[in-house]
Amino acid sequence: MRLRLISAVVGLLLLATGCGGSGPSAPELGGVETVCGGNFCVDYPASWELVESTPEFVSLRHPAAPEKIVATIGQVNMEGVANADGKDWPQTTDSVVRSFWALIDGGGAELATVKPLRDGSVETFGTFAGGRLWYRLTPIEGRRAVGVEVRAPNSTWGPHAEAIMGSLVLAVP
Repeated sequence: MRLRLISAVVGLLLLATGCGGSGPSAPELGGVETVCGGNFCVDYPASWELVESTPEFVSLRHPAAPEKIVATIGQVNMEGVANADGKDWPQTTDSVVRSFWALIDGGGAELATVKPLRDGSVETFGTFAGGRLWYRLTPIEGRRAVGVEVRAPNSTWGPHAEAIMGSLVLAVP
């Protein structure tokens, strides 16, 4: 009896935290396209659609669920994010990322992983409003940074998010 109860609990946990979730599963990555803003370039899977590209930001979506599967890449004022979370400037990149997460979904987002990178960037993953969120913040100088945000309905979109975030190249004058 106890073993069946443990198995049932483990099964529920796997269902709740696994690749499942509402919305379509991600297709294979396939080829990539490249798009640039004023001071950055990023690759994205060819199955995604470019919605808008300006010097300040780039917006992408996936046709499988264009309202739920989106990516934005753009300028971030790290001081503004920290201040919006009630913190004084200056703050570390890690602290700014945590402030970003605290502000998402009215504070209802849950940050699951934080991964500092050698270039000073911080990559994160978590959940919000029943979906999944991947976020990378790459500092440029002072309060300036570039943020990459990918939202999707379930974890199967992780390789797409990693492909987009991992391809970010800064072109700082």
